[in-house]
Amino acid sequence: MLTFAPSNLAMNKVLASILELAVKESLSNYESKGYSNSLEGLYLYYDKDDNLLTIYDDANRVLNEVHLPNDQYFNLAHILRQVLQQAGKNRLFERSYIVKPFTISLVDKDFVVLEELFYLDDDSVKKSGVIWANIEKDLDDFIENLLQ
Repeated sequence: MLTFAPSNLAMNKVLASILELAVKESLSNYESKGYSNSLEGLYLYYDKDDNLLTIYDDANRVLNEVHLPNDQYFNLAHILRQVLQQAGKNRLFERSYIVKPFTISLVDKDFVVLEELFYLDDDSVKKSGVIWANIEKDLDDFIENLLQ
């Protein structure tokens, strides 16, 4: 008898899609509930026993809950980091109520930060991204303008 077991790559793609949608829905829920005009961060708590990811705002209010596939082999923090960096590139976090610096962190049940997954500042600097990507060119341009 043959059974289908999705590959890790296929499972990671499914999980990434679920996580992306969960973050988008969380922001939509924040907007629709009209909590305030300043969101400084999101906090994600993953309950391994129930496979439940809960997304909180910076006032510890639940914005979204999503059940994740029961797969003990995925690296949630790694996949979240990739999803959030892509969302940042797609300008998902460019909303009038998001205050920078804006962070998204993985927390434990007591809201102690286990890992910072995403960081966005006014200069669009993303933690664990390439921070100094264009610094050499920017410095060259600055010096050239200064010397003129």
